[in-house]
Amino acid sequence: MTRSDRGSIDGGRGSAREFLFYRTEGIPEEDNRADDSGILSSALYEENLIELSKVFPDKLSGKAFIRSALSGLYTSAVFSVMGVRVASFRASDPEESGHRKAVTGEIFINTARVIDSVCSLPYPSGGLWGLLDYEIFGCFFPEKNEQDCLKSAEIIRKNTAKQNISLNVGIASYPAGRFGRDQIADNARKALEHSIISGPDTVISFDAVSLNISGDRLYQEGKLYAAAEEFRTALLLDPLNSTARNSLGVCYGVLKLYEKALEEFEFAIRMNPQDIMAVYNAGLIHVMTGNKDKALECFFKAEEIGGDVFEAAFQIGKVYLEAGEVEKAKIFLEKATRLKPSSAMGFRYLGDCYAAMNMSDEAIRTYKKAIKQNPYDAASLSAIGYLFDMKGENPEIAAVFCQHSVELAPENGLFRHRLGMLYLKQKRTDDALKAFMKATELGHDSMQFIAEIQQMRNEK
Repeated sequence: MTRSDRGSIDGGRGSAREFLFYRTEGIPEEDNRADDSGILSSALYEENLIELSKVFPDKLSGKAFIRSALSGLYTSAVFSVMGVRVASFRASDPEESGHRKAVTGEIFINTARVIDSVCSLPYPSGGLWGLLDYEIFGCFFPEKNEQDCLKSAEIIRKNTAKQNISLNVGIASYPAGRFGRDQIADNARKALEHSIISGPDTVISFDAVSLNISGDRLYQEGKLYAAAEEFRTALLLDPLNSTARNSLGVCYGVLKLYEKALEEFEFAIRMNPQDIMAVYNAGLIHVMTGNKDKALECFFKAEEIGGDVFEAAFQIGKVYLEAGEVEKAKIFLEKATRLKPSSAMGFRYLGDCYAAMNMSDEAIRTYKKAIKQNPYDAASLSAIGYLFDMKGENPEIAAVFCQHSVELAPENGLFRHRLGMLYLKQKRTDDALKAFMKATELGHDSMQFIAEIQQMRNEK
């Protein structure tokens, strides 16, 4: 494989997904917590609402509850909001004690009774309660600061514990910096999410970590601007929070605001020179801005900090490969695949390296490993088809790989061009011409072959 053919083998593989992002401990890659956290099914939730309305017919929920509560707190210069969710029901049977029991109507109502008993206390101890959201109780306490609210939360927690009910509680108070009165309930929700991640029987006051968790969730949902705003707000509360600093840098990097991203990573490195994530991510920004020497410096530093780190070895190999230093690239890409045998991307780039060194058999074997890890790796499929053709293998077999790569990545001009070459060898000139024309439309220069086909047609 020539260097020009190898270059940008998949049409410009970016590094946006290669940032190291501080994932909040406890948040799964996919939000599948409903399987094991006992979040109510919609049917059970509706049943519980019906039962709740029988016992407490005047209680509001959602936005109506929040509006009503805030209007009642209009004259309060200080107030707190508490979000409460049943975490688990501890069964009396020891064999079931490790499993979360369903939040049945009885448990839901018993929890509501405890909350009502606390909120019904005479002023200044009592408050207003209702439902903030799906299975989340909300309590608004006028004239109570955070410490006062924590005492109320502890009373609620202890009284439900007597019924073997475990809770998660999140608290937020007003005034609180830049947050308006109408944002405090949302802050309590974020503190509650922080509590849920921390485990049952935890009471959390809203802080920068709560915002980190919220930003993490938004980032995973692809809401980058909203996530960045959460991390910026977290840094207003705690300017030295390295987690928020790195995560904000990642958001900027993915948004291609490279200068801002580098500022955040370098700030994090100044706070902690051993912060491997910030060092590595700074290296990625240097890759994206074309400063390969600085990138290598960062990646070698990350390797020095972390020892045998797949990401650092992979990026060093990738930088060397793209600079044409294939012998050096081979050392680090082989190391990367040893460190992480499940990495399809690692094997793909190692295959590129072998191909650039004219080690066709090794390249094919390595691309096959990449495809085993990721059957949808269009670049490896196309490369195998190309190498099969170069080795004189059956053109039809080679075409199958190239056709599959085009199906997976229809906007890649190089893959179209390779398929066109195979069609041409099979004397399928109409198909070849279509492939070359599409490849040219997509930015790959296939004009020479288009001209040759047109000339062949004119000579007939």
